[in-house]
Amino acid sequence: MAELTTETSLTILINWLQDNIDCDSEIIFDNDEDNTNSAALLPWIEQALRDVRALRHIQLLCNATQS
Repeated sequence: MAELTTETSLTILINWLQDNIDCDSEIIFDNDEDNTNSAALLPWIEQALRDVRALRHIQLLCNATQS
């Protein structure tokens, strides 16, 4: 079984959130006052994925310069 990385997990979550949006899902993730739904979460998870990718890129650059 392949390793489930942070990047893969975030990609799965992004796809699931997008499916929720496309299907007009009424899932609320916090409470009835804030109404945090998939559309509200999606940009934050996409940013998290970009951050993870940037960090991985920086780690690769650091490893390359140390060799």
